[in-house]
Amino acid sequence: MRTRILTLFSMLCLVVRAVGADAGYKQVLITTDTNAIHVRLPLTDVAGKVRVKKKSPGGFGLPVAPTKTRLGKAEYLEWQIGYDLPDTNSPSVVAHIQFTRKGETKYGHELSKIIFEAVRLGLLSTNELIREVKTLPHIKPADFEENQPVQIEMDTNKTPGGFQRAVQRVPQFTKITPYGWVQIQLKQKQRAVGFQAMVYVCLPMDKVLTMDGTPRPPGKAKPKETVYYDFTRENAAFLLDIIHAFGLASQQHNEDIRQILEKILEATR
Repeated sequence: MRTRILTLFSMLCLVVRAVGADAGYKQVLITTDTNAIHVRLPLTDVAGKVRVKKKSPGGFGLPVAPTKTRLGKAEYLEWQIGYDLPDTNSPSVVAHIQFTRKGETKYGHELSKIIFEAVRLGLLSTNELIREVKTLPHIKPADFEENQPVQIEMDTNKTPGGFQRAVQRVPQFTKITPYGWVQIQLKQKQRAVGFQAMVYVCLPMDKVLTMDGTPRPPGKAKPKETVYYDFTRENAAFLLDIIHAFGLASQQHNEDIRQILEKILEATR
């Protein structure tokens, strides 16, 4: 009986260890050195916030199986970047960047940490953040992605069997840069009626790096493979595009990102 209990305990420890390792692999990690911010991203977490897609003419991208597809110039990483968390239980949180939304305290996360570190390292200037803080309130409600209409087009001719074909056209904002592109997409709300604007940072596969800082060679992804994207002086302006995307996404995102920028300015003075 004792042997059986010890065996079960050992198996449970292995399971906990495996779950912990899997969760760690999926996390977006942000580290720095003297002149760059390194963002570690999971490459094969197809159900998570970072997915591999293939470029398509419409700009929405087609999901691919990274372990079965030769990843090269035609593919990119779509990262649903975040900027806050309700707690500090993530290595990508910067706990002293706090703001309030509807009476609840939020902590800076992912984008907030990247911007904070970019200012600290001198990749972005405080003047650039001040300019964004002054610009964002002037975006008109009609210009928010969240307020753009979703159009339904109905075919006049019925298909065989009496069905009628309809096409739903969903607006998408995209800004392309030499270092990647940022998209604002409308998605149906999961727990409410209507649509919400989501911001995605799209990183071409030929711009991502391996752990040693060299470009990732084309090829299929290995299980639980991770890659890196670096923000440096050369591409720091891309961060301003991401900030502005949140400002355009919705009124709530606009207010949140302004609060975050103001807190970063306070913390870096």
